[in-house]
Amino acid sequence: MRTLLQRTIIDKEPNLYPIWLMRQAGRYMPEYMAIKKASKGFLDMALDPVKASDITMQPINAFDMDAAIIFSDILIIPYALGQGLDYTPAPKLDLFDPKIFDTDLETFFKKCEPVYEAIRKTRQQLDPSKSLIGFVGAPWTLYRYMKGNNDVASMDPFTSREHIQSLVKFCVEHLSKQIEAGCDCVQVFDSWAGDLGEDFIIDYCFDPTAQIVSEIKTRHPDVGIIGFPRLIGREVKNFSAWCDPYLDCVSLSGDVPVKFLYKHLGTVALQGGIDPEALLGYDREAIMNATLPILRQMQDMAYVVNLSHGVIKETPVDSVAFLVEVIKRFRKQSRN
Repeated sequence: MRTLLQRTIIDKEPNLYPIWLMRQAGRYMPEYMAIKKASKGFLDMALDPVKASDITMQPINAFDMDAAIIFSDILIIPYALGQGLDYTPAPKLDLFDPKIFDTDLETFFKKCEPVYEAIRKTRQQLDPSKSLIGFVGAPWTLYRYMKGNNDVASMDPFTSREHIQSLVKFCVEHLSKQIEAGCDCVQVFDSWAGDLGEDFIIDYCFDPTAQIVSEIKTRHPDVGIIGFPRLIGREVKNFSAWCDPYLDCVSLSGDVPVKFLYKHLGTVALQGGIDPEALLGYDREAIMNATLPILRQMQDMAYVVNLSHGVIKETPVDSVAFLVEVIKRFRKQSRN
């Protein structure tokens, strides 16, 4: 049985409006803060399968979201490759050493195993009608963090391309293991894609993502794949074409008019585009004004309701609850 999310992004069934939110399990929820207070930092939560699973389920239990996204972090990949990682409280990686790309898969998988176990535990709890989403950071975004947040212009173009190719392999393997553990959809987050510019965007964003989604679709043809090339503007059209036909859905970062997307990306499912700042003040009118126009413009299209980025930590819980209520009322009305 397909979930609402799968029916939308894989089968391109319109007017279903499944809802999940990036960072839907996080600091805005009192339940999350209670676990955080009793833990020894972020990694203690992310690498404890029981805690990670419990956190993943919190927004499902609180808001009845249509999908859960496993509580983890994109920096698990460099961590599993041997690059030291600490959260005090912001994530900080140790100095980059290219020798980490020689890490064998057995060692890599062993360090990632708590993530896979958390997925297995979550899938046992999650209703079969709801999707469980796994994820990775895209190679460019990972590499940017691994290199100390250096921008692309400061990197050697030959070694950086070689290192990004190495990251493609580990992204594929990590996603594949998440799928084997129980994820039915996955998302590739390229949070820093907007910094690349036209000189680098193909080699550092389009091509690595296309390689990942092609290999994942070959291994797991029934899994839905979402790409999120954040803040690349109208290049999203070229991104979608470059990853065709393996990419099922493009997540929108709110920097491109919906009319443009409707016209140029009609063959791929769309996700997101709602401003997360609209949820900050628990202003019901502001939430509806930020949401309903997008829903109406996406009518008769395959569209997944989400934000243009993650839930902001200061967001009131009531705002998220009201957003979900608005979506479910709208989709009920659209089916009548």
